[in-house]
Amino acid sequence: MKKLIALVCALSLALCAVSAFAEAAFTTIEPGKLTYATSPDFPPFESRDDNDNIIGIEPDIMALIGEKLGLEVEAVPMDFTSALLAAQLGKTDLVVSGVTATGEKAEERKKAFDFTDVYTYIQQAIVFKTGKDISMDNLGEQAIGVQAGTTGQGLVEDDFGEDKVTAYDTYSLAFQALLNDQVDCIVLDDAVGKAYVALHPELTMVQTTYETEGFAFGVYKQDAGLLDAMNAALKELVDDGTIEQIILKWNE
Repeated sequence: MKKLIALVCALSLALCAVSAFAEAAFTTIEPGKLTYATSPDFPPFESRDDNDNIIGIEPDIMALIGEKLGLEVEAVPMDFTSALLAAQLGKTDLVVSGVTATGEKAEERKKAFDFTDVYTYIQQAIVFKTGKDISMDNLGEQAIGVQAGTTGQGLVEDDFGEDKVTAYDTYSLAFQALLNDQVDCIVLDDAVGKAYVALHPELTMVQTTYETEGFAFGVYKQDAGLLDAMNAALKELVDDGTIEQIILKWNE
């Protein structure tokens, strides 16, 4: 009898959770579908596999959020700057591309779209060819590569001047420039730097002293109620440890 009661209680809780999302009032640009803009050259957060599928930490999270909200999920690939604009202009419901939601850069972005709750934190790092001596102490003496539109670009341009910085549309182009000695180093999020260094043993990564940054998803402001629904789904995934497991899986 106790087992039966426990089973009934568990089923009731599950039904309540489903009902809560089902009754949540939210809209998306296309009914029944959740679209997100992303720049898939940002491993382990998003990249492409050998079959050109978009994979990574954030696509895994978005798939689970779609299940919770009862929505089909579609990733729309583009460069990072265009991805930010897509969510601002309502071309997509979201921008999901390792978007920093803390600090001064985030205050500017909040004018363009709404942020979900932060789901993880990262720090800026420096990647350069092994054998060179590059750190925060001499970063201003280097030719620095960045991805356009990122917080890393803003930080190093503010500290060292725009003439020291070359911005690329994608990290793939930035790393190609580094390998071809067109820049001395790249400043980027540490998790992404670690992924690229794993692919290129001739590269080294060191941490910067910049403050940690929180990642979240940017929501199109005219999608009524979607922010609350996203946050409710994210909270469940954080509270039950799912997001932590996804991050650990992609950092193995």
